[in-house]
Amino acid sequence: MSKSIFKQVSGKQWYHQRFDGTPLYIGVIAESEFRREHRKPALQTPRVRVCFFKNRTSDWHLTMEDIERGARAIVKQVNHEPHISTQLLRAWRKDEEAFQRFFDSFQGISLRSLSDEKLLALFRTYYRLGIARFTSSVIIDHFALGTDTLIADMLRKELGNLGSESIFTDIVSGLTAPVHQSFINAAELELLRIALASAVQHPRLLARCQARYFWIRNNYVDVHVLTARDFAKDLAVLLKSKADARKQYARIYATPRLNAERKKKLLQKYHLSPLLRRLLKISEDFTWWQDERKKATYLNIHMGAQILGEMARRRGIDPEYTKYLVLPEVEHWFIKGTPSLAMLRQRRKSCAFVVTTKGFRFFTGSDVEKLHKRMFPPTQRDMVNDVRGLTASTGKVVGRVKIVSSVRDIGKMQQGNILVSVMTRPDYIAGIKKAAAIVTNEGGITCHAAIISRELGIPCIIGTKIATEVFKDGDLVEVNANHGVVTRILHV
Repeated sequence: MSKSIFKQVSGKQWYHQRFDGTPLYIGVIAESEFRREHRKPALQTPRVRVCFFKNRTSDWHLTMEDIERGARAIVKQVNHEPHISTQLLRAWRKDEEAFQRFFDSFQGISLRSLSDEKLLALFRTYYRLGIARFTSSVIIDHFALGTDTLIADMLRKELGNLGSESIFTDIVSGLTAPVHQSFINAAELELLRIALASAVQHPRLLARCQARYFWIRNNYVDVHVLTARDFAKDLAVLLKSKADARKQYARIYATPRLNAERKKKLLQKYHLSPLLRRLLKISEDFTWWQDERKKATYLNIHMGAQILGEMARRRGIDPEYTKYLVLPEVEHWFIKGTPSLAMLRQRRKSCAFVVTTKGFRFFTGSDVEKLHKRMFPPTQRDMVNDVRGLTASTGKVVGRVKIVSSVRDIGKMQQGNILVSVMTRPDYIAGIKKAAAIVTNEGGITCHAAIISRELGIPCIIGTKIATEVFKDGDLVEVNANHGVVTRILHV
């Protein structure tokens, strides 16, 4: 390990995110974040990002220094540019539209009919448009991760003594609830509309639903091209109870409007400072922007898998290995065969990359563990029996822990379990719906776990930092989200 890398990763406080992922797709976001350009506000370019990959799972690490510096810069800019979020959304609109047009046209391309030169040209267009589309990611992440605590602290100070933590949490929930329909909910609404339509319309409507949302179960590892039959299976479940489908449709459809109305009433009732109101507006805009980014990420992964899959076919290798390239390597690999297949096999077994303004640096073999030890000195968690965090949704329940590190773990969730994770993601929703409560290591008041737990009305504690290390599958715990504490009752 070089001394410069050692210096850049040692002695840092890290913000940790875990999800299913491989270098190819995580690398798109990483490269986008380091791309310098005039649209980014000051101090948004990070100094270092690190990601570890093993068993098709990724551990993505951002330094708190980068997060806090970027967040402070946005907060400072708000004072003299109160509509900064509107300006930023407008600045990226053309690139977002160009990316969407490329995706729409991509569906009609026969990759096998292209020459190597034309396939490379298509890849270059995909690469260029994708990076330009995602360069805003760093702004969204720095603000979301770096201002949650600031906004909560400002609210606590400006609201004063409300008498109970649950009242405060309820107000926070109202002021930070999404006021736009997420793409996940939009897809669910379309399926519910089909369930409520006459049976004769189902084939046509399912075909349209498939054309719009065939990519919706993608993640940073796997591409799932859903068929009309896949959506028909989901429809069959809904058709068992049209009454429930009608209620569910009405609830999901009305939620953004009701959230907006409640937020308006709260802002009228409580006289919050201009700065806090502006930060809440940015949070609202960025929640929508982040959802749009997630959708675009799924589209990007679909196209990347098709292009790299065709490249792999022509070079006679398993497409799985192309997921262990990063975009700057693809053209050289396709033309000259480096990185070699042996190197890609090493990366697939276990690897990490460190990203700086100088680009990607990969680690494999024993160097991966050395890198991890430099970043994280050993700690002892065995004697800890309770953890504390921020309350995202109030309530108190007792249940058995299930540690969810990947979408592949969702199958072990049973009704009434406590879902414990580094963070939650939209593709965890099947397990989340079975959970009696959610506990996460990371996250703030606008994170996915916070939002979904409020929608489902289940207790949620976020930002514990160590829950996945302290608790094990089967531990019996009490989640007291009224006081932000999780206590182990029985150790397995």
